[in-house]
Amino acid sequence: MERVATIATAVSVAVIIITLSVVVGFKRDLRSLIAGATAEITVTAPQSGGVVSGKRIEASTAMIETLDDKDVVRLSPYTAKEGVLKSDHNILGVLLKGVDSSFDSTFYSEHIVAGSFPRLGLEPRTKDILISEEMAHKMNVAVDDRIEMVFVDADGSILRDRFVISGLYHTGVDIIDSGIVLTDMRNVARLYDGNETMITGYELWLAADAESGAVASRLNSRLIDLYLETGCQAEAFTAEEVFPDIFGWLATHDVTAMAVVVIMIIVALLNMTTSLLIIVLERQRMIGELRALGMRRGAVVEIFLFRALFITARGVLWGALVGIVLAVIQHLWAVVPLPSEGYLLEAVPAALCWEWWLVAMVATMAITLVVMLLPAALAAKISPAKIMRYE
Repeated sequence: MERVATIATAVSVAVIIITLSVVVGFKRDLRSLIAGATAEITVTAPQSGGVVSGKRIEASTAMIETLDDKDVVRLSPYTAKEGVLKSDHNILGVLLKGVDSSFDSTFYSEHIVAGSFPRLGLEPRTKDILISEEMAHKMNVAVDDRIEMVFVDADGSILRDRFVISGLYHTGVDIIDSGIVLTDMRNVARLYDGNETMITGYELWLAADAESGAVASRLNSRLIDLYLETGCQAEAFTAEEVFPDIFGWLATHDVTAMAVVVIMIIVALLNMTTSLLIIVLERQRMIGELRALGMRRGAVVEIFLFRALFITARGVLWGALVGIVLAVIQHLWAVVPLPSEGYLLEAVPAALCWEWWLVAMVATMAITLVVMLLPAALAAKISPAKIMRYE
């Protein structure tokens, strides 16, 4: 029974550690990828809700000064327009996003699998675009190929333009790889009215310890003042507001993780309780003799609590070892894949969340020992007179 209790505790702790690793990994990886590909805060016209719309805002010095904040480490304007990639083999709806030379291309450059990032701000302007490897596969095109894009204005008129594919990127996040195409911002301005001072909005990247909700709230207060002064309408939206489906889906993982943790702790408690009760029943004669020799009830309880502590500690250590090793293997080599269409990522994420693991181990031991007071107290109630009479 001690072996059963040890194994059950080890399995429970291993499952808890892996669950925490996966849930934290999903949150960290997706937030990092979305912040790298888009931004932590997007400032656009209020009507757009942080997404593309026909309503644009004016790029001005007053706007940049309004968005200047101690937690904002980088700011970049962009102009975007929804369109359709068209080749001889397929058509694909995408978002053509134009950026200028102030755009930090580090994220996309790290995920380029062929070619290079589009050349920005050159004279004459280039017609380079960066598409995803997934798009290239669907459209049957490659680097240096020409590809046509078709756009439909609000009045129903159709615009066409041709671009040259400068590079292919791959992030593994389906919502990015299936929809974002990058180019020079001037190329997108031409698709509107050619006015380069009118943009879709600004993307803001924050300091590592900044709270996006608090920063967006401060910026919106300033943007209201700017509207009253200049009439420029703009609103700051966090990534959670721009992608509510993704972050709502991530929030459900917290509930799932909590349910798994609770179930695993209950499994460990049931097995430990059963084991300790059987140990107590098997040791009735020993308990009766010790009580007859004058041992206090509290001392008897301590004996069985120390035994429970030994079993629990051994199970927790073995479970932690197995769980951490599996999490580290997945973190380093991503051996367990995922379909990105359903889970957004290509592999099961495994974060090395040492602080959460430590909390889980300590909590499991503490809860188990508290519950073990009940079977241990049963041992102290055994009457030595009854045991001697039975013997």
